[in-house]
Amino acid sequence: MKKRIVALLLTCVLVISGCASGEKNGGNENGTESSVTESSVAPESSAEESSAQESTAIEETAPTEEPEAEVGYVTTGGNPWIDSDLKENVTADMTLSPKDDFHLYVNHDWIMNAQIPEGHSSWGAFNVVADEIEAKALALLNDETLTGHDAELIQSLYHAYLDWDSRNAAGVTPLMSTIEDIKGIKTMDELTDFICDMDRAYGVPTFLGGGNGTGLTDSSKYITYIANDSLMLGDAAEYKERTEMGDRTCEAYVYLAKYMLPRVGYTEEEAVAMFDAMLDFEKKLAENAFTSADSMSPDYLSKVNNVRTLKELEEASPVFPIKRFIKAMGYDNAKEFLLIQPKVLDTVNEVYVEENLDAIKNYMIVKYVLGNMGALDREAYEANVNASNMVNGSEGSLPDEKLAFSIVRSALTTPMDRAYLEKYDSKEVKTRITNMIKEIISVYREMLSEEDWMSEATREKAIEKLDNMRINAIYPDKWLDYGKLELKGLSYLECLKAISEFNQELDHKNTNGKVDKDLWSVDTLETNAFYNPMDNSINIILGLLGGDFYHEGMSDEELYGGIGAVIGHEISHAFDTNGAQFDKNGNMASWWSMKDYTAFQKRARKLIDHYNTLTAWEGAQIMGNNCQTEAIADLAGLKAVLKLAEKKENFDYEKFFKAYATIWQEVITYETEYMIYSQDSHPLNYLRTNVTVQQFDEFYKTFDVKEGDNMYLAPEDRILVW
Repeated sequence: MKKRIVALLLTCVLVISGCASGEKNGGNENGTESSVTESSVAPESSAEESSAQESTAIEETAPTEEPEAEVGYVTTGGNPWIDSDLKENVTADMTLSPKDDFHLYVNHDWIMNAQIPEGHSSWGAFNVVADEIEAKALALLNDETLTGHDAELIQSLYHAYLDWDSRNAAGVTPLMSTIEDIKGIKTMDELTDFICDMDRAYGVPTFLGGGNGTGLTDSSKYITYIANDSLMLGDAAEYKERTEMGDRTCEAYVYLAKYMLPRVGYTEEEAVAMFDAMLDFEKKLAENAFTSADSMSPDYLSKVNNVRTLKELEEASPVFPIKRFIKAMGYDNAKEFLLIQPKVLDTVNEVYVEENLDAIKNYMIVKYVLGNMGALDREAYEANVNASNMVNGSEGSLPDEKLAFSIVRSALTTPMDRAYLEKYDSKEVKTRITNMIKEIISVYREMLSEEDWMSEATREKAIEKLDNMRINAIYPDKWLDYGKLELKGLSYLECLKAISEFNQELDHKNTNGKVDKDLWSVDTLETNAFYNPMDNSINIILGLLGGDFYHEGMSDEELYGGIGAVIGHEISHAFDTNGAQFDKNGNMASWWSMKDYTAFQKRARKLIDHYNTLTAWEGAQIMGNNCQTEAIADLAGLKAVLKLAEKKENFDYEKFFKAYATIWQEVITYETEYMIYSQDSHPLNYLRTNVTVQQFDEFYKTFDVKEGDNMYLAPEDRILVW
C-alpha cells in the first residue's frame, strides 16, 4: 500500500455498505478496479487522494494480448441451483420453471444472448446504467466549449492521461530516480531518512500510512487512522494457504515482474528472484494481519477500534520510527490515533532491523515498480492489462477514453460530479427519490413496530435510529472547494501528485476537527447505493438511476422491484450485524438490551447456517458468515417494499418479482465469480434472487410454489432476520 490518506482496511464492512459487489457496481473493469475491490469511508479529500495514488497500480488496465492460462476449474455441482451467473452453465434447451429456479426462469433468455464486452469481467443490470452515465460524462470531457474551474480540472487530467506521446517519450524515466535512491540506502538510519521524507518516498510502500477518518465511538470528530501496507496477494490468508485466486494473482505479478523489472535495470532471472524474495518478506507481514474473512465478520469493528495517543504508539513501536514517521506525514499534532492492526505494527518492529535491510529495499523496489506500471508508457500499460486479465478472466480492452474517465471520476470526484450536474439537471429526480426513501422508511417503521421478538425499549431505540437516518439522495448540497488546485499543463503523473498534495493539505486541516456530515464521502456518479453506519445515512445516488432500476414511466411493480428494493436494502443495513453496532448518531455504541441482542444474533445465525448449506459449484460451499450482512439487507429490503405493495390496489406481484430478478441478471467470468464467492460480502447474484424471494408468502402464492418444488422452503426454515 502506498501511503494513504485513508484507512482502507476498515472499508469492506465498516464504511459504506453498498447494494452491488465487485463489477456489479460498474467497477472491476480493466482500468478501474483490481480483482479485490476496496472502497472508502474517509472524508472526501481522503478518498480522492487514495484514488489518485491507487490509479497507478495494477487496477489501471485494459488488455491487448493475454498470456495463455491453463483452465482447470469446474462450474457444475451447484446445490440447490446451478450458478447461472456463469454462462457456461446455461443452455438453450433447459426446462424453465419459476418453481424450480426463479432467477434462471426470469433471466434465461437474457443470459443466452448476453456477452461480456471487452475490458469487462462481467456484465449485468448495473453495467447498463454505468454505461449511460459514462456516455454523458465523456461528452462533457470532450466538450471544448465547457468553461469553469471544474471543467478545467477534469479535462486537464483527462487529456493528460490520454497524452500517450508524452507518456511514451518518458518511458520508465519517472521511476528511475526513486529506484536509485532506494538502491543507494546503506544503513537503517538512511532507510529511516528515506521513509520519513514524503517527497522521496512518494508512491513507495513504507509499511504504514495515515490519514484522518471518522471516529468509531464518536462520529462527530475526526481521528487519525494508522493503517499498514496492502499485500500483493490481497488476502493475508493467501500467505498461509494459497487459493485459486492467490495462484492467479501471483502468476500475474510474476509475469509483470519478468517484464517490468528488466526495464529498470535487472535481468529476468534477477526479477523472478526479487519477486519471490518480496513475497517471502510479505509473508512475515501477513502472519498477524487480518484476512478477508476477518474483515467480513461483525466483530472486526471492535478489533480495529484501537485508540492510541502518540506516546502510546511510540511505546508500542520501539524500533520502527513511528513518531518521526507520523510527523513527516503531518499528523504529529493529532490528539488520538486509531491503530487498525496493532499486531502488524508489532511485526513491523520485528522486521525493521539491519539484517533485513536488503529485503526491505527489495520489497520497496518491487512493489513500487509493479504498482506504478499503469501510469507509464503504452508498453508497460499493456503488460499491466494482460496481468489484470489473467486475474479477472477478462478479455480485450476498454477504449482509452473510458479508462481516462474512470481515472478522472476517481481522482477528481467532486469536480467531475459538479460538472456533470451542471450539464444534466437532476433536481426533479432528487425530489422524487427523496420522497420515495421517506415512504419506504415509513413502512420500515411499521416493520419494526411489528417485531414481536424485541422488547419495547429496544424497539423504540431502533425506530429512533430509523427516524434519525440521514437521507442523501442523488447529490449533495455542499461540496469541497477545489479552487486552489491547478492541473493545467501538467503531465499525467504530475497531475496525480498535485491531486495527492492538494488532498493531503485538505486532510491535515481535518486533524482533531469536527466531521461535516453535509460533505458526502460518496461519488454520486458511481453505479451503486450505500448505507454509511458512521453517519447513519442512506445514499441513493445519481449513478444508479437508469436501466431497470429507475426510469420515467415505470409501473409501481417495476419501481418497487428496482430502485425500491435497493432503497429497502440500504435502509436495512442500519440493522444488519454491522449496522446494529452503531447508534442513531453513527457512533459505535450499544442500544440493545442483552436479551434482545442475543435473540438478534440467533436469528442471524440461522441465516448464516442456511447459506452454509448452499453450494455454488463442486467444492464451493457458500460462506454464510461472509455474506450475512448483505443477505440480511436483501431480505429485509424486499420485505419493506412488499409491505409498501400491500397498500396498492391490484398490485401485480408476478411483475414485481420478475422486476426484482431482473436487477440481479449477470454474466461473469469464473475468475471474478470466484473472487466474489471467496472475498466479497455480497451473495452471488443468482442467490440474491432465489434465496431472497423464497422467504415470502407472496412469492409462493404468485407462482403456486408448493412443498416438493425446488424453490420451496418450509416456513419454519425461512431466514428473515427482520
